[in-house]
Amino acid sequence: MDWQENFEDEDDGNWLLNWDRRRRMAVAQVLCYVVFAMYMRHVDCPTHLVDQSRASLDGKKRMFEGIREAIKDVAEAIREGNDIIKRGQARVYSEEEVFAELVKMGVNQKLRYRAYTFLTEDAARVKVFFGCPINERKDFLPQKMNCSQDPR
Repeated sequence: MDWQENFEDEDDGNWLLNWDRRRRMAVAQVLCYVVFAMYMRHVDCPTHLVDQSRASLDGKKRMFEGIREAIKDVAEAIREGNDIIKRGQARVYSEEEVFAELVKMGVNQKLRYRAYTFLTEDAARVKVFFGCPINERKDFLPQKMNCSQDPR
């Protein structure tokens, strides 16, 4: 990814996709560096010339331990970034989840179809419904449906 692509991304409104692409690029770069370091270590120290002394083995162990720690740090940073993104995104419930919740609540069939239609007509209604405590949803739903004005 060159500087022009980065500049173009700033104009893009979809920052989440850009962030995800940059994150994947960073992971690929780290892995390339690790593979290159391992390759160079192998080229610089052919096995028939390597002194099998304790110091040489300890050096290899330290190098691989450093690489392993670097990979762990990158993975942890990616996990933290993913958690931040997930917390920042509003949960979107599918129609199937709405219907399944109505069934799980034990709403009778006639009311279930009306409630399902009512909720899925507006995403804000679904959000309010799922924001209500689980044990109060069955009482909340008819009240919400019977309101003449829909206060979201």
